[in-house]
Amino acid sequence: ERIRIVNSAREPVMLGAGLDRRGNLTPQAIDTALACLQRFARILKATPLAGVRVVATNTVRIAHNASSFLPLAEKAIGHPIEVISGEEEGRLIYMGVACALDQPNERRLVIDIGGGSTELILGHGSAIEEVESFTIGTAATAASFFGGERITAAAFDDAILAARSRFEDGMSPFHPKLWEVAYGSSGSMRTLAEVIEKNALGDGQLSIKGLTALKERLIDTGRKSRIDLIGVRPERISVILGGLPVLLGLALEGGLRTVRPIEAGLRMGVLWDLHMRERKRDRRQASRASHRGSR
Repeated sequence: ERIRIVNSAREPVMLGAGLDRRGNLTPQAIDTALACLQRFARILKATPLAGVRVVATNTVRIAHNASSFLPLAEKAIGHPIEVISGEEEGRLIYMGVACALDQPNERRLVIDIGGGSTELILGHGSAIEEVESFTIGTAATAASFFGGERITAAAFDDAILAARSRFEDGMSPFHPKLWEVAYGSSGSMRTLAEVIEKNALGDGQLSIKGLTALKERLIDTGRKSRIDLIGVRPERISVILGGLPVLLGLALEGGLRTVRPIEAGLRMGVLWDLHMRERKRDRRQASRASHRGSR
């Protein structure tokens, strides 16, 4: 069974970078998000739909003013918005990856580094065995260690150490002995993999060697405005500077050698979840109709 994508829209709003020091979404971040949702609402209205599910993740989970933001966001998109837990986010991410791979006997680790959180999910085929959501992501890491123009070795060392300390107490359920392949499912993972491959850095893979080579290249560049890597658009620089130390810290702390980037993730998981819910509804309705007919 396959899901065929007929229309896709992606917009890097980076909501996690829009939290102020008090933990509130700034007016500018709210305006940017609402404008994006209004554009998505127009796409949804132009498409015949049997079901819609809109989910919000870590930034909305932790924003202190989420209760005032959500009604505005729901009005903009024209649908209810479900603020999902870190565990539910991990479940949906894994479902998207497992359905895309369709390898029922594979033991795998799925990693998703988002703007505000990082999810680790251990599973076997379609079955999830362990889920953990860590409150570390690209937005806060980039802002904390690379907030200015300069890119230094000291900043990278500090950022990697901070990531390692965040992961160290939670890595035992995800030990490399428990899985065969590690997959990276988020946009930040795919961005990092693409930059490493296109610029022939290290071994060209999402590995400690490739990630370290990218880190050294960025340090040699020294300034954000001088980054001249193939495939790096200006709006992706903060994702790279935030995601790279998080993934390096995770790889060093968790004993990861290589991570395979994969297109599937949260969005595909939400689609599969909708599809499976609809199938269950159809089966229940068929069962009720059969029961009525047998009277």
